[in-house]
Amino acid sequence: MHPPPENGPASRLAHLGRALCECAADVDAGSMEKAARCLSRATGLAAAARDGPLPRLAVPVADCLARRLIRPMVPAVAGALIDPSDHLDRRCVRAARRSFFELSPFPKAAVAVGNRVILEAMENEKNVHVIDLAGPAAQPSQWIQLLREFHSRPEGAPHLRLTIVHDDGEFLAKVSESLTDEADELDVPFQVHCIAGQIETLDLNDLHGVLGLKSGEARAIVCTTRLHRLLAAADDAASSSLGAGHHFNQMASIARLQQMASGSCPPSIRGAACEGDESYSSPATPLGFISPPLTTPPFQMPPALASFLSAARAASPKVVVLAEQEAGHNGVSFRKRFAEALSYYAAAYDSLDAAAAAYRRPAAERAEVERAVLGEEIRDVLLREGARRRERHDRLHQWALRMEVAGFRSVPLSYAALRQGVDTLRRCGVGGCESREHGGCLLLCWRSWPLYSVSAWRPDRGSAYGVGSEELYLSPSAPPAHCFEELMC
Repeated sequence: MHPPPENGPASRLAHLGRALCECAADVDAGSMEKAARCLSRATGLAAAARDGPLPRLAVPVADCLARRLIRPMVPAVAGALIDPSDHLDRRCVRAARRSFFELSPFPKAAVAVGNRVILEAMENEKNVHVIDLAGPAAQPSQWIQLLREFHSRPEGAPHLRLTIVHDDGEFLAKVSESLTDEADELDVPFQVHCIAGQIETLDLNDLHGVLGLKSGEARAIVCTTRLHRLLAAADDAASSSLGAGHHFNQMASIARLQQMASGSCPPSIRGAACEGDESYSSPATPLGFISPPLTTPPFQMPPALASFLSAARAASPKVVVLAEQEAGHNGVSFRKRFAEALSYYAAAYDSLDAAAAAYRRPAAERAEVERAVLGEEIRDVLLREGARRRERHDRLHQWALRMEVAGFRSVPLSYAALRQGVDTLRRCGVGGCESREHGGCLLLCWRSWPLYSVSAWRPDRGSAYGVGSEELYLSPSAPPAHCFEELMC
């Protein structure tokens, strides 16, 4: 590929990405004067580029960099700054999340695949209990569709009980009413149990009572872009900066942004990796797990996640459906996290831009999604540290390792479930959406860049693993979790 003209749009976008990455590196290194100059250059380049996914992405990213720049220099001023997150109207956020589900093909594909997994797991079951832990990501259309599909079963619909965990009481009331009306119309025996809260606030010591579990029911647990919030931990702030011996490799991230500007994306990239960091796994091999060497520190299982997975396993579900952002935003290193986030959200903004154009939706609707949904994720990933940072997205191979250590085994997605994802993306009619199967799991991609993963799990009755301890030691000689072959759908 020939390099873009120095004054062309692709070149300006590449310079913008480079300026942002250099600013992040300087902030992380404590070179505040250099960081301020890079930030000034980046904001100027973003303004000159006018509209477009990357210039729009640069706005919340630059805001986070500016706040991190001010924080050590003038702590009193940093503490007095208004946090936009504290002033988001709940109704606007709810509308933005609904628009995100309607605009982006990926959430629709994830829930369609999840529904197919539930239907297959519950074949011939007469009493079914589905537990939805999606929280703000929940959409009533998913469960309306599941009701219709259960109604169409050759053996007839089961008695279906749906438990929804959500922190918005008004949303719960509306969802409960719409689902009950749909079930009455379909003549499906149905009950809905609403719990006001979030996955991280559930009483895990009494999950059986909180969820109202009953004997004789077949259970499915659905965790859609929520489980990562249980990874939150009090990071050691002193370890958030890389030592001088580490080299921040930003060139791959810049190349990623430059190729996006020219309309093509590589199948994989080490955008967030540091040279010599063998723990990083390319998005092209999300489940490729290399056994750790003897010098690898013990595998960390945060207490909140350990408690939840232990309680979930004790609930004996027939299947657990896990959907997560396919990104490495859980690390302590701000430099690596920034480079990863810039590439990931550049792809997310680009896909949303294409979807809004394909559906001819107003620019204001797309902008509100970028502000209240993606922008809030970005602020959490880039601005907050320690236990306050909740958006700790991780890659599929890390989730696979955690689930296996917690005593679950993978349930390979069936051909019908994989095809459901492909067909959903095709029906959305947005060019650039792709799905990729890896060892029975599914990646949902924008121009070969993975954005979401969908996997299914069940308790491994023969497993000797436990998750009662905060630290779990993995044998250096342990075999890889799986051997996976890629099939492009």
